[in-house]
Amino acid sequence: MQQLITQLLNKVQCMHDKYELVKKNESDYDFYSEVMPFTKNIDKLLSELKTYESQILKLQYMNKRKFDLLISNVEALSVECHFKRTSRKLFTEKIKAVQYDLAYIQEMSNAYD
Repeated sequence: MQQLITQLLNKVQCMHDKYELVKKNESDYDFYSEVMPFTKNIDKLLSELKTYESQILKLQYMNKRKFDLLISNVEALSVECHFKRTSRKLFTEKIKAVQYDLAYIQEMSNAYD
């Protein structure tokens, strides 16, 4: 699970970088050549994360609603990072929440390994 969480954290950083680039260039990414392959890769990682759901839900500060929100936010960010019309404030709030939750899961699962 550690490797998976690290991959997701790296992808979230990649989303942040893509978003900054799209805002700077004021030009959206192509949906079919850029967005779809990226989101398919994220969906694959999230499917793998879902296999650890019962283990993650046992963590002290994690529950079903929070886990589902984490998944939903990563899915949304994987699309939103490609478009200049995405609100900076909302995007930044989601990024921070996702990074916090993933770091927490990683830290706590390290403690149990």
